[in-house]
Formats: sequence, structure tokens, C-alpha cells
Amino acid sequence: MKLIKKCFFYRQFYLIVIGIAIFLMNCSFAFSASSSLKINLDKCIQTALENNLGFKIAASAVDVTEVQIDEAKASKKLNIKLQGGYLQMSETLDEEDMQAGDFSDLFSLGQGAPIISVKANQILYSGGKLTSYIEQAEANKQIALNDLESEQQEVIFRTTEAYYQGLKAEGIKKVSAQAVKQMQAHLEDSEALLKEGMIAPIDLNLIKSQLSNLEHNLIKAENGFELAKFNLNSIMGIGLNTELILENNLSYEPCEIKLEEALLLALKNRPETKNLSQQRTIMQGLLDVAKSNKKPQVVLNAESGITGWQAAIVAEYSLFDGGANKAKIKEAEINLEQMDQNEKQVKQYIEFEVRSAFLNMQEAEKLIMVTEEGIENSRESFRIAQIKYNEGITTNAEVIDAQSTLIEAETNQLNALYNYNTARAALVKAMGNCE
Repeated sequence: MKLIKKCFFYRQFYLIVIGIAIFLMNCSFAFSASSSLKINLDKCIQTALENNLGFKIAASAVDVTEVQIDEAKASKKLNIKLQGGYLQMSETLDEEDMQAGDFSDLFSLGQGAPIISVKANQILYSGGKLTSYIEQAEANKQIALNDLESEQQEVIFRTTEAYYQGLKAEGIKKVSAQAVKQMQAHLEDSEALLKEGMIAPIDLNLIKSQLSNLEHNLIKAENGFELAKFNLNSIMGIGLNTELILENNLSYEPCEIKLEEALLLALKNRPETKNLSQQRTIMQGLLDVAKSNKKPQVVLNAESGITGWQAAIVAEYSLFDGGANKAKIKEAEINLEQMDQNEKQVKQYIEFEVRSAFLNMQEAEKLIMVTEEGIENSRESFRIAQIKYNEGITTNAEVIDAQSTLIEAETNQLNALYNYNTARAALVKAMGNCE
């Protein structure tokens, strides 16, 4: 009886512990689900690089090329094979029986013997073919590394662009919220003026209509901000519903680099330009392989078994192949000549990308200067219009127009800041991510 009570006590105690653990886990989950993630641009980029599938695929491609190098190098090494088995023969056929039409001995088991042999072969001379294979494999690895760098730059740019888009959307949301607040205050002042008989009832209708438009814009701005965060979360590879608090501000930081310097850095550091020399190595390797087919191939073969061993050095030379190898050489030479045109095309594209990003950045930089002055003037004009309206000097339409001008000026500044920062990020990417 005591044993039963003791088991019952432990069972109840166990259930209580499990219940408390589940409760704490639920509380922890609820807290983590409702908590916000405070994040800056650098952290966004780090998270995106850790989770981006395209970047991971490019990284795995480098691993593949390393294995291919080992495979190419293995072709120059000694190749040894062990062969084992059992040989079964039939009885020796009797000629008299065969003449009489008796082939029964054909199905009788005769002597059997095990088969064990070791075979080895080594390519002594290939006319440079094996060396070319190794060089091509190493060039492919370098291309894979350059492609990985290019993918990294693309992820960084997309993340940066999405981050600034979030800051811009957040700024527009604040501008819209401030405009609604200003118009609500203006409505309260106008209601007081109406009681004093200083304005006509139609003025209130105009204000309410403007307030409705501003509230409409605020709803769109709030939705735009949520969509921008969803986009940033998607690029970073985290849950779309993760609530983000963006630390940085959409600000202006001068870029000191000159166009000529940017062009030189781009031609030096871009993965595409680095790939040109590797692609040329591969094309030259294909040509060398084709030419090596016109040279003798020398192979050492050795075999050892129960019956003894044998070794031979075999040389092979192609006397006539119908012109197939000559065609391969011509094809390889044409492909190698095309590399010059490919190089010009790549450099032209890089120059165009750098110049476009630089001009876009310069344009946005000038617009920032213009909009800063425009905002100050618009704020002052709106303030004066409110004072004059409250004193009965001007009309309600002037206040609404002044506020609309202020909203436009603030929105223009946000657009200019966004365009400047994204153009600067595009320039950094065009230069090969070199500040």
C-alpha cells in the first residue's frame, strides 16, 4: 500500500513539473513572437548572407570545383587495380565423341582456378593534355570564387536597397501622420473660428475633405511600410511577420570618390574582369588539348597474377582521323579569338554601370540640397499661413495649399535621400564593393 501511495506521489509530482515546463515554454514563445527585432544595415547584410540560398549555392559550387581539381590531378598519378575471381573450365572435348555427335563433355566441369591479378598503369607522356586539364580545373575554381563574390555583392546591394526602402517608407508614414495631426489641429481651430463667426461653414467642409484625403494617404503609407519590411525580411531569409525596428536614419553622407577612380577600381576589382583571364586560360587549355592529340601518347601498363607478371610501355600516335582533330583545333582558336571581343563587351558594360550609378548619385545629391532649402521655406510658409488664417487675414485655401506644398517638399527630400543612398550602393557594387 505504501508503495502504491509513493508511486502515485511521484506521478503527480512529475505531471506538475511537466505542466510548469510547458507553461514556461509557452510564455517564452509568446514573448519571442511578440518581441521586436532592432536591427541596423550591417546586421541585415550579415543575416542575408547567412540565409540567402543563392549565396549558399554559389559557395557549394566552389566545393565542386575543388573536387574537380583533385580529379584532374589524379589522372597524372599511378592507377592500380586489384582483380579477383574464379575461372571454371569444361572437360576437354574428345574428338571421337565430337565426330560421333556426342557433345556431353561440353557440359561437364573440368578444372577450376582462382584469378588474382594486380594491374597498374601510368601515363608517361600526354603531349601536355593532362596539364591542361588541371589548369582548366583550377581556372574553373577561380571563376566559381569570383561568381561567389559577385553573388555576395548582389545580396549586399539588394539588402541595402530594401533597407533604405524601409527607411523611406517609414519616413513617408511619419510625414503622412504629421500631416493628419496638423489638419486635425487646423480643424479644431476652424471650429472655434466658426463659433465666433469669423469663417463660413463651407471652410469646415473643405478642411474635412482635406483631412479625409490625408487619412487616406496615411493608410497607404502604413501599408507601404509594412510591405517594405516584408520585403526586407524576405531578402534576409527570416520570418515575414518579424517586427523590425530600423536603427539607421535615411541621411546624407557625402561620397568623396571621383568618376575616374571609380572606373579604375571597377576594372580592377569586378568579378567579371577577374573571370576574363580565367576564361582565357580555359580557352587556351582547350586549344592545347586539341593540339596534344597530334602528339604521341605514352602509357606504362603492368600486370601481375598467379601465372606471373608482365609490363609494357605503349606509344600511340594518330595517323589519320578524317580531319576531326583539325576541326577541333580551328574551333578552339576561334573561341580564343572571341575572348578579345568578350573582354571589350564586359568592360563597356562595367563602364556604363559605373557611369550610370555615378550620375544618378550626383543627381540625387543635388536634389537633396534643393529639397532641404525647399522644406525650410515650406514650413515657414505653412506656419505663416496658419497665423494669418487664425487672425482672419487669409483664407482656408491658402493654409491647405501651404500644407500640401510642405508635404510635397518633405516627400521629395525622402525620395532624394533614398535615391542618393541606393545610387551610392549601386556605385559601390559597380566598383566591386570597394569603398
